[in-house]
Amino acid sequence: MAVLAAGALRAESGGDRIPDRVRIAGVDVSGLTPQEAERAVGFRVEQMSEDEIVLTSADGAGFRLQTTPRALGAAPRLKLAMEEAREPRGLVGRVLAGAGVASTREVELEYRLSRARVDGLIARLERALNRPAVDATARLVGGKIVVSDGRDGFGVDPDLIIAQLHELPDHIELRRGPLTPRIDLAEANRAKAQAERVLAGPTEVTFEGRGVEVPVAVKRQALRFEARPPRLLVRLSPGVIGGHLRPAFASRIQPARDADFRISGERVSVVPSQTGRRLAAREIALKMVRRPGAGSVPARFAVEKPELTTEEARELKIKELIATFSTPYSCCPPRVSNIQRAAEILDGTIIPAGNLFSLNDALGQRTADSGFVAAPQIAAGKLEDAVGGGVSQVATTIYNTAFFAGMEIVDHTPHDFFISRYPAGREATVSWRTPELIFRNDWDAAVLVKVIAGSGSITVSFYSSRLGRRIETTTGERTSFTSPEEHVTTNPDLEPGTRSVEQSAGGGGFTVTYTRTVYAGGDVKRDEDYTWTYRPQNAFIEEGPPAEEGAEEEGGTGTGAEPAPGEPAPAEPAPGGGADPGSGDPVPGGSAPPPPSP
Repeated sequence: MAVLAAGALRAESGGDRIPDRVRIAGVDVSGLTPQEAERAVGFRVEQMSEDEIVLTSADGAGFRLQTTPRALGAAPRLKLAMEEAREPRGLVGRVLAGAGVASTREVELEYRLSRARVDGLIARLERALNRPAVDATARLVGGKIVVSDGRDGFGVDPDLIIAQLHELPDHIELRRGPLTPRIDLAEANRAKAQAERVLAGPTEVTFEGRGVEVPVAVKRQALRFEARPPRLLVRLSPGVIGGHLRPAFASRIQPARDADFRISGERVSVVPSQTGRRLAAREIALKMVRRPGAGSVPARFAVEKPELTTEEARELKIKELIATFSTPYSCCPPRVSNIQRAAEILDGTIIPAGNLFSLNDALGQRTADSGFVAAPQIAAGKLEDAVGGGVSQVATTIYNTAFFAGMEIVDHTPHDFFISRYPAGREATVSWRTPELIFRNDWDAAVLVKVIAGSGSITVSFYSSRLGRRIETTTGERTSFTSPEEHVTTNPDLEPGTRSVEQSAGGGGFTVTYTRTVYAGGDVKRDEDYTWTYRPQNAFIEEGPPAEEGAEEEGGTGTGAEPAPGEPAPAEPAPGGGADPGSGDPVPGGSAPPPPSP
């Protein structure tokens, strides 16, 4: 027996390994390292993540609900299980394990569940099966505090179901029974008595020998009852109390000031932040509740820290201009209002090192409530008005600035039709959700975005640290030219024999290629080729039904007649797929000149 025991002890001393005859959640982990055991158990957990958990009613209500561990956000506590699995056996257990006759030790695997997902499941159960209990409460009615008694309910106990869900069983049988209020009448009466003491008289808030009275009327306006089962708490709203006190203590209150950036030419300096001081209204309100019999409580002030400190601003390494780009427009159609509104939103944006920038995320959905107006855009190849038209010019200007700043271009889409104010191919359109403009600041310094939209152009500038960046670009010859076509449809609402031009033919289509090489010092950071094919801007014409034979011809055509050959189109082409157009304004010939490579 001594020899057998010695062998067993040697088997148990195999270093950082789990003892023999141990299973976690049904997985044999005997002799494995904790890392190996975690992988094995994790694989099994992943397999079980879609196993059904069925919840049914036990009283014939016919209720059935299915979920899965994945749907509950189940996360196994593997580290805890490994610690329990590694616990050594006692001497007798080790001897028996060495002899191969010890029982297998089962280690249960505990899970964390998503609180939000479990709450959502419980809410569904309660809607289907419960008549909820009603808590006792107190409220202010006509200047008096009135107590309402609670009411019993009937249904399933949420706490019991949550405990069962943590075990991730195959089946839970839901049993309904009486549900008692979480806050009883005695607690509501206690809260009423406390509130009445709070409202018994005015309270003076004092500071340095000076007092400001908070009258009963203000306290009554601020009174709140907050349910924290099994307690019903008495509160005074900090907003109401603070609003009454702040004018009297204005000389003591100083808002915090964030660090800012001052631009002088191409250089950037940091404007230091400033710590502020605020009235601690919450602490004062709590004192007034906790000391309802006191005639006065001291004023409290708290330090208010800036959101961006001087040190944090300097760590961003925003020091100098790294790229700028401008595109022109003619003042002042509605699309210019949208460009200027977008510029107002974007100006001052900071893109931290390593972060993505999404133009849609930055601007949000373009709506009238957010300050945008209707302006021309393209939908299914045709011009139409939509709120936010014109923002694609912002997209093109930002795209080129990011291009010359050496940013990683993640997602962009040029316009369907060529717009002469933009560099051929090297431009971008945007619409809500898609198409998108996304790039990543993959340099070791943050970027400050400055946007200025005046009466005739928009300019976007990026400020950061150069970090040895240099950009070279070329644009190839235009090839594969295509001519616009005329698309004619019949409109029975038009007069017979008439034509209405919805959209005149514009420029032709072509293919263009451009390149970008980004250098960081002497190293090539990225070397890219881009190709884009523009579609021609087709004409869309509606015709009335054929004229009857012998009918007298009317002079002229219907409203919106097709222009004579050589007559200029009424509007410049715009992006397809619902994106806003480049412009309907006259534009100077040629593409916008690129800025010097930074």
